[in-house]
Order: sequence, then structure tokens, then C-alpha cells
Amino acid sequence: MKKMIRMSALAAVLMCGVTSCVNVAPNAGEEAVLIHKPYIFGHGGVDEDPVETGRTYVWFSTDYVKVSMLPQKFDEKLDDATSNDNTLLDFNTQIQLQVNDNKSPILIKNYGPNWYVNVIQEVYRNTVRNYISKFGPFDLMSNREVLDSINFAVKNDMEEYIAELSGKSGELPVTVVNVVVGRAIPNEKQKAEMDNTAAATQAKRTEESRLEMLKAKEAAERQRAIADKAYQEELGLNTDQFIQLKAWEIIEKKDGANIDVLVGSTGASSMWNVRR
Repeated sequence: MKKMIRMSALAAVLMCGVTSCVNVAPNAGEEAVLIHKPYIFGHGGVDEDPVETGRTYVWFSTDYVKVSMLPQKFDEKLDDATSNDNTLLDFNTQIQLQVNDNKSPILIKNYGPNWYVNVIQEVYRNTVRNYISKFGPFDLMSNREVLDSINFAVKNDMEEYIAELSGKSGELPVTVVNVVVGRAIPNEKQKAEMDNTAAATQAKRTEESRLEMLKAKEAAERQRAIADKAYQEELGLNTDQFIQLKAWEIIEKKDGANIDVLVGSTGASSMWNVRR
């Protein structure tokens, strides 16, 4: 009887132990950070040793946070960012960050599970806006070199910020992998203004082109008149004779056509209907 009682007690203890455990199994590319919260004995707080890929059992009272150790992309859309002439533009931007190996417990201990929102997000957004304000809207929309320079400058500033924060508030074990600021996107109001400007510019160019054509035509007519005058003088013809000569030249060119030719520059004039 006593043996059965002992076995029942042992089974109860084992059952209690099993039901009091939690399975922690981070996936590939993850580390799990254990946060101990003992009910009675032991010390609480963040465990300094991360749980890497595998399976670990911890007490039911222990919490854990899974941290991705792969480069993480954080997308930030900036609405109404201001260029150097106060034009409002929209941008799609992205910062890529990576937690340093075996440093996930330090990250969670110092800055919590929402570390990006807590200490990175707003600084990153303000830094990008600051550099955008140094350039004009057309460079921000089309100049790849300008955008590359912004990416480079923002990345450097964020690296300096992380190093400075680590020195003041505890280590922030995060590496800035990359920064990408996309081309500026005009908002709806700006698009309408740009469309109106483009239409006005095109209309101006069309009018200028038409005037240039008229000027060219006028110059060509003037040159032809000068050439005809020189030809008339070379042949020793008066105006009426020269006009008759030009009429016959036209007749020669228009083979097989009916042509009305007005002859005579002064006084009576004659209308000839000529068919070759």
C-alpha cells in the first residue's frame, strides 16, 4: 500500500513538473530571449544566454521573446515631406537593420521587444526628412545621384546615432545594413500643378515652333525674291517680261495640266488658260 502511495506521489510530482514547463523552439534565423519570472525561488529578469535554433523547456512562469537575427526591413512612408522650395512630396523609404549575433538578450533588456519603434523609427523618419529638405523637387523625382547621396548620408547618420545611444543608454546591438529612399511621388495637388505647368510649357513650345517656321518661311521667300530680282536683271527683262517668263516656266513644270496664268503687272492684264 505504501509503495502504491509513493508511486502515486512520484507520478503527481512528475505530472506537475511536466505541466509546469513550456516548450521554447525558435526557428532558423531566430534567437529566443528568456525572461524569468519565478513565483517563489530564484531571480527574475532577462536571461543573458539566448536560446538558439532547437528546443528548450522552461518553467511555466518564464516568458520569452523571439528575435529575428536576419536583416529586417522596416518600411516607412513619408507624406508631405518638404523639398528646398517647400514643395510637398511623398516618399516610400526603407531601413534594413540586423541584430548582432548572440546579442538579442542585451537588445531586449535595454530597449524591449519593440526596440525599433521605441528608439529607431522617429529618428530615422526625421533624418530622411532633413536630407530631403536640402534638394529641389525635380532632383528628388528623377536624379538618381541625389537619391544615392541621401541614402549614404542617412545610413551614416543612423550608424552614428546608434553608437551614441549605445554609449548613453546601454548597448543597442543593431547594425544598419542599408537605407533606401525611393523617388519622390508628387501628391494629388502637386500632380495637378505639374500637369498644368507641363501643358503650359508644351503650348509655349508649340507656339515658339510655329513662329520659328513662319520666320523661316519668310526668310526663304525673301531670299527667293532676291534671287528672282537678280535673275531678271541678269537677263535684262522688265517686270512684265519676267512675269511672262516665270509663267512659261510654270507651264513647263505642270505637264498635261490646265493652268490659269495672270500676265501683266501694270495696266491691263491677260488671263491665259494653258493646256499642254
